[in-house]
Amino acid sequence: MQIQNHPRLVWALLATLWLGAHTIPAAAADGDQYLGKWSGTYQGDNTSGHFELILERGSAGLITGTIAVSGDGGGAADYSAKLKSASFAGDTFTAAYDPPGDDQTQINMKGTFNPKGGDGEWSVSAKPSSSPPVAAGTWKIIKQ
Repeated sequence: MQIQNHPRLVWALLATLWLGAHTIPAAAADGDQYLGKWSGTYQGDNTSGHFELILERGSAGLITGTIAVSGDGGGAADYSAKLKSASFAGDTFTAAYDPPGDDQTQINMKGTFNPKGGDGEWSVSAKPSSSPPVAAGTWKIIKQ
């Protein structure tokens, strides 16, 4: 009698495992909690301003986004750019973009996010991105 119940037990176990795998929520990918619209300020040597950062998860599963930058005091031009790269490792954020119309420089951002805000550093480097920064500063951001 026990031998005949063995296949039923195996099927019941497999069904339980299958249902359990479909009801357990998937773990969020790094950075998903930080997707959305952020508003911030930046400062550096002889420059300051505001920016808006929009982070999204692209169709390939990677973080994508745009940044819109407005300089204070007329010293910097207003522009928008698509992020070339963006990623999170836990709460640590890194991103890079090229200023529009300038294929010789890259702007790099790195910092730490939390659910309400974040802060970090930015730098401008001549390409390749391993070149030493020609300008640098800090940024602060809050969730919109």
